[in-house]
Amino acid sequence: MKLSINTLLVFVFLFCPLASGQDKAAKGDPFKHPYANPVDNTELPRVLLIGDSISIGYTARVRKLLSEKANVHRPKTNCRWSAFGDENVEEWMGDGKWDVIHFNFGLWDWYGWKQETKATPESYAKNLISIVNKLKKSKAKLIFGMTTPPCIGSERSANVVVSEDRAKQFNDAARKVMKDHGVQVNDLYAAIGDARAVYQLGENDVHYNDAGKDLLASRVATSVSSVLARKKKRKRSPNPKTTSQEELPNALILGDSISIAYTPLVIKKLKDKIKVTRPRANCGDTNRYRGALPKWLGDKKWDVIHFNVGLHDLCYRHPNSKVQGNRDKVNGSIAVPLDEYEQNLEKIVTMLKATGAKLIWASTTIVPEGEAGRILGDEVKYNQVAERIMKKHGVEINDLHELSGTFPASYFRGPGDVHFTPEGSGKLADRVVASIGRSVQVDK
Repeated sequence: MKLSINTLLVFVFLFCPLASGQDKAAKGDPFKHPYANPVDNTELPRVLLIGDSISIGYTARVRKLLSEKANVHRPKTNCRWSAFGDENVEEWMGDGKWDVIHFNFGLWDWYGWKQETKATPESYAKNLISIVNKLKKSKAKLIFGMTTPPCIGSERSANVVVSEDRAKQFNDAARKVMKDHGVQVNDLYAAIGDARAVYQLGENDVHYNDAGKDLLASRVATSVSSVLARKKKRKRSPNPKTTSQEELPNALILGDSISIAYTPLVIKKLKDKIKVTRPRANCGDTNRYRGALPKWLGDKKWDVIHFNVGLHDLCYRHPNSKVQGNRDKVNGSIAVPLDEYEQNLEKIVTMLKATGAKLIWASTTIVPEGEAGRILGDEVKYNQVAERIMKKHGVEINDLHELSGTFPASYFRGPGDVHFTPEGSGKLADRVVASIGRSVQVDK
């Protein structure tokens, strides 16, 4: 029997439903579309991201960052406010096995979008308790993503301003719930910090630009990676012996040969208090930093990162120079011009903030008169740029430039040498020890 064209069209419309936008996305590139959950690689752990439009914005980026470490999935919906999440979270989990569940609620509760009954910190906490208890049934490791900051002005949909005090009340309630139930907290609020104007789309928009999405994605991926690394380690050694060293806070020192000289002294002075390490490399200039930083950070959870970069950036070099390092401030070219240094350092700080560690910037030590490849006073210009960036991101500054400027000539290895004698390095180490030690005490 032959079907007419009209009959065939009726059949298609009745029995072949049109694909929705979400279905199209689900069939697309999982590294571009948040709802395009990948086909599971059975050899990799399974990660579930639950959250609102902020998490939708970073999901594909997290998936790409963890592409060789985990299968990253999310519900094909905006998970909205906590009461809505409490009603639907078991459906979102499904029957599959999850190794890590990173979840978040809060923005909808703050602003009251589409809610007949507006949330309070108390109702929010009650909903979170119920959600946590349901998530625990999965046996997955749970990570709560602390809600990102409200926008600066009146939010475009709710037409209200959420004060930082109101946000703090809700976040404090969430923090208590997670502490009481042993749930790890990934503080995405602190990751953005005072840089809302830098990362959000506008004063009336809680959503993030590409730089903001990259920062949040990096923070989530780092948090998940750390959990997966610990799970893998426990699997290899079912009954590991916990030593006092393993329980110490972890501090990472990043920098050039100046920090190479003082790091052993810092390690010695903080022994049995803080576990201090550094890459087995001269970290060089900001271009090298950007490429090597993921390797230097690894999967370890850092409590403090003390970092500096600058002396190599402002150095002039010429291939024909016979001076060590081909330094030549007369005929050479500068390694990294000031504007490029600023752009690089901005990206480096963003990457470091994603670790969740307490960051301490060490200003670049002085350039003495007669240095072959560096111009006297250039370090001041580079430090001024660095100081603006650190203040914008809320990074503590350890002013080693000011300290080194007080050193007598006997503290330098020789005339025109940027390096220090053991006495000079010892003074720098004392300042670094005090700065790192103070930061760990603050965060405890």
